[in-house]
Amino acid sequence: ISRVYRYYLAQYGHKTNSKYDTHTKAQLKNTYGRVLKSNSQTPTYKADMSEAAQKYAIDLKENARELSNIAKELSGSDGHGMVFKKSAVSSNPQSVTAEYIGDSSSPDSSSFEIDVKQLATSQINTGNFLQPNNRAVEPGDYSFDLNINNLTYEFQFTVDEEESNSDIQNKLARLINRSNIGLAANVNEDSLGNTALSIVSDMTGISGIKPTIFNISPNNDIQTNNLVEGFDEPTMKNNTNFINAFGLDRVSQYPSNAIFSINGEERSSASNDITINKAFAINFNSTTEEPVTISLREDTDSITESIGELVSGYNRLFSIAADKENDKFEGNAKLKKEFSRIMKDYQPQLEKNGLTVDSSGTIEVNKAVIQKAASDGTLSDVFNALDSFKKSIQRKADDISINPMNYVNNKIVAYKNPHKPVNDPYNLSAYSGMMFNGYI
Repeated sequence: ISRVYRYYLAQYGHKTNSKYDTHTKAQLKNTYGRVLKSNSQTPTYKADMSEAAQKYAIDLKENARELSNIAKELSGSDGHGMVFKKSAVSSNPQSVTAEYIGDSSSPDSSSFEIDVKQLATSQINTGNFLQPNNRAVEPGDYSFDLNINNLTYEFQFTVDEEESNSDIQNKLARLINRSNIGLAANVNEDSLGNTALSIVSDMTGISGIKPTIFNISPNNDIQTNNLVEGFDEPTMKNNTNFINAFGLDRVSQYPSNAIFSINGEERSSASNDITINKAFAINFNSTTEEPVTISLREDTDSITESIGELVSGYNRLFSIAADKENDKFEGNAKLKKEFSRIMKDYQPQLEKNGLTVDSSGTIEVNKAVIQKAASDGTLSDVFNALDSFKKSIQRKADDISINPMNYVNNKIVAYKNPHKPVNDPYNLSAYSGMMFNGYI
């Protein structure tokens, strides 16, 4: 069994659970009821528990669950109808970009207007511009404290005899960048060729009453029990002179919050990236001279992508039954017939609406047909055709998930009494582990 678990982890263990893999007590109870009903109508089998059979059942169950989740994603909030991914549209994407992150099954949100009056800015400390080939401090050991996010970091370094101002500034820039504490440092040069150290915060905006995101101060703690080895009292006192000479604590730009209004209601944010109603991810690129309209649309690209996901989910599940390696399982022939019946019922309807079925039984999306339907205003016909097909394959996927062992080589041991069906919970042991591992 360990080989089977390794197979499961290698093939499916890396996949993250979707929101449809999280269930309420009522949903779990409903699933349990479906399991009991299926079991009460199923003969008692001696199941094929070979490694190949278990892998086959795992593939069926996992791909069936994935197809069912895709179908649910493309269903309305009441579980009916056909919905597609929506795209957010900005009337001025140069200033404000928008992405729809809401649930495609939720009702359309009305459009709204955003007016950006001020962008959120980061803090910038720009040091003193110094002649690059001179040296403003004496050689020796130095240190300073940098406070950010309520944490204090101590930076220690040595200025060597042969180092110039430019060398020291570049050394500090590397020291700060390698610390990975949310700051970016570089050395700037002015029109006269003088250089200064610039430190920029990754964060923007302010919170509370603190006007800065970070601050730099000399490490002048000269108490004996706090002295760092190798740093004597005179050297520690020189840290103040070093900070002053290079201007590390000189704030050239204070951080500020973004100020904007939504439908005339003024708001502020510490970031230029905001979320509205858990449905829109908005990014401010520049201030606006007039309000920017954010709206939703269902374009042909998003519709084609959604249809493609549904088709891909179906093809992946169908490919397991179509794999000749699985013909050794008697139940695989039954599964093929079930797929064949579904396709026989819907093939003419699918091909009329942009989905072609090849000789092997897999489906391909004809984007040109869908685009033509969009331009002709007949997309509703495509929706209706696909909704019926979606419901049918979702029901089949759910049935496969309930009992994937139904499609391997099962030898009937005893038939159930048709006049008095009895639930046999122990008959579930052959596949219950594979069935419930995805329920959280």
